[in-house]
Amino acid sequence: MTDVLRAQVERVLEAERLWAAYALADLEPPYARGAEWHATDDAVVLAYRAFDPPVLFAAGNPAGVGELFRRLPEGSYLFTLMGTHRALLEARVLSSKETPMWRMALRAEGFDPQRAGPAELLTKSDLPALLALFGDHADRPDAFDPSQLDDGAFYGIRDAGGMVAVAGTHVVSEKRGVAAVGNVFTHPGVRGRGLATRVTAAVVRRLLELGLRTVVLNVAMHNDPAVRCYEKLGFWPFCGYYEGVGQLGPASDSPQE
Repeated sequence: MTDVLRAQVERVLEAERLWAAYALADLEPPYARGAEWHATDDAVVLAYRAFDPPVLFAAGNPAGVGELFRRLPEGSYLFTLMGTHRALLEARVLSSKETPMWRMALRAEGFDPQRAGPAELLTKSDLPALLALFGDHADRPDAFDPSQLDDGAFYGIRDAGGMVAVAGTHVVSEKRGVAAVGNVFTHPGVRGRGLATRVTAAVVRRLLELGLRTVVLNVAMHNDPAVRCYEKLGFWPFCGYYEGVGQLGPASDSPQE
């Protein structure tokens, strides 16, 4: 990335820090290697190609975002787009399956560390137990990668020797001061006992101990139990957006209006 491009990207992302938390982390190793950036002075589009399909993110002035979208090749993308930016792609979307989501952000003053309770810090040695917990459940975390265990903020609870609840992170960047909580999962047989709250609180406590000033998470709008759980921990719905896979056709020859 050139110095000019980096400066453009940083300026736009910092101006929308809560929405752009993931993208800010993608500026730094180890995440940076998958990032393909497009930017103007007031808009950014990111195609994060470490995943298949690549994640598509946008921030900034819709007029600028619309022009940057024209640089994207056709193909399949995992949208993470606010409604205003998502609308700019409508003419190119051949098919899609998307879910309305909340980006929730932590108010640190609303977090009670006493909610953490007993939970075990997990490492890569716990990977087999994590995979056994996730199993083939339909609602298992769909963005988990074993490398995320290196972030040092995964916590779990065991019962009768087996892992029954876990929470962790998707990205952590101490340099950028951002983290995204994720990979929260409780075995269906023990749900309703507050285990998800305990492990998520342990993760949040750890992130605050690291001095991270921006902590966010994503949750489906229709998942009322999860939203209530996160609200108890001090998170609030910052904005809505759309997440899901869409197939883009070729860009038109005329500029978007």
